[in-house]
Amino acid sequence: MSKYFDTLNHEILINLLRKNVKDERVVQLIKRYLKSGVMENGVVIDTEEGSPQGGNLSPLLANVYLNEFDQEFLKRGVPCIRYADDIVLLAKSGRASERLLESSTKYLEKRLKLTVNREKSRTVSVFAIRNFKFLGFALGRNGKATYVRVHSKSWKKFKSRLKELSSRKRCQSIKPSLEKIKVYARGWLNYYGIASMKSNIDDINGWLYHRIRMCIWKQWKKPRTKYKNLVKLGIPEHYASTIANSRRKYWYISNNKAVIWALNKERLINSGFYDLATAYQSVHVNY
Repeated sequence: MSKYFDTLNHEILINLLRKNVKDERVVQLIKRYLKSGVMENGVVIDTEEGSPQGGNLSPLLANVYLNEFDQEFLKRGVPCIRYADDIVLLAKSGRASERLLESSTKYLEKRLKLTVNREKSRTVSVFAIRNFKFLGFALGRNGKATYVRVHSKSWKKFKSRLKELSSRKRCQSIKPSLEKIKVYARGWLNYYGIASMKSNIDDINGWLYHRIRMCIWKQWKKPRTKYKNLVKLGIPEHYASTIANSRRKYWYISNNKAVIWALNKERLINSGFYDLATAYQSVHVNY
């Protein structure tokens, strides 16, 4: 849909609410919420359609609105998968899918007075294309088996955010950075945990360990501090001195065998590092 939340028809929505909400006071309260207006440049502008985005009530009202669509096509025997305004309808043939696209578009635009985004609405053979993308997942077939994976765009976004959270500029204090990474990564894995991605997670996990070692190495700053910390962590003095006084860049040194040993996984986990591989195994086993 195009601008779905901004184009909900108030009259249709209120009538739908009245079907199930018997207390008219509640209906009127929701109506006032919808008509409350928006502030633009210090001026309140009346809202004749749409639901305010960001409010706790808006996602619920949006689902109430499109529930009519769900029920209509389920009655027709059409498998319907919907998340907010992202909809997938399944058909048995290409011709049937074309008819379904036409009838569903007509229902949404005529009956519910919404605008269908023609550029994003299309018919595809789910297993004929390499990856069928839906809600950040890539669905497809590998031989006779089907698979659910994380889509490449979702991976790029995930890695980009982790890179931002583990940047040298943000890692002035490593503990808060580790906590932010943990909160973000845990939420991401809880959502994408159903997907098969062990090798990808292992790769990103190793890369993230490397970045955290880099942050810690930068945090130590002076050669003397680096030397003392390396020795404290069990690195022989002569070796610690060579590494501590190296002029190599942070990324290179943080992948040195001695630095990897000094800042090993166990020590980093004890310091608050969120191990993606371990977390993924515990989440994925439930599916």
